[in-house]
Amino acid sequence: MNKNKLSVRNKIKSRKPLFQRQDTNIFKQFRGEWRKPKGIHSKLRRGFRGHGMIPSTGYSGPRGVRGLTWKGLKPILVSNVKDLEKVTSEDVIVISSTVGTKKKVLILNEVKKRKLNISGMKDIDTFLSKVNEKLNSKKKESLVKKEEKKKKIEEASKVEKPKEEKKDESKK
Repeated sequence: MNKNKLSVRNKIKSRKPLFQRQDTNIFKQFRGEWRKPKGIHSKLRRGFRGHGMIPSTGYSGPRGVRGLTWKGLKPILVSNVKDLEKVTSEDVIVISSTVGTKKKVLILNEVKKRKLNISGMKDIDTFLSKVNEKLNSKKKESLVKKEEKKKKIEEASKVEKPKEEKKDESKK
């Protein structure tokens, strides 16, 4: 049943025009976003031919497949490993944009283990290998910086000791 509805939705989407904001042909900054025309003399608002189309309910897809991906899967937003318990095989995972790299690695390892569907990532293995390389290089850099900082502190303390001794001698 859903496959039939998905094909209907795809047909509707193929006939759907590109809804453009009024005066996109004049002002470049208006391109790519829709705003409802509100002027009294607006030809687009009044529906004159040749002035573009306005989004309406007639362009929406069947109710049963609204919000599904083109494969018919329901997207579920995941922000931690615990959220993966809610996911089934008929769902597709979308990792939240606020999730950091370390937590993303944990989520992807769990997804790989459970063999779940994930959106926005072609190959999990290549992503994980790149991230591990980055993390290791960052760790090495931080260790090098810490060692340099220690050396500077040691050198500074060696330089300060003779000055303190000279001050003590001058007081005597």
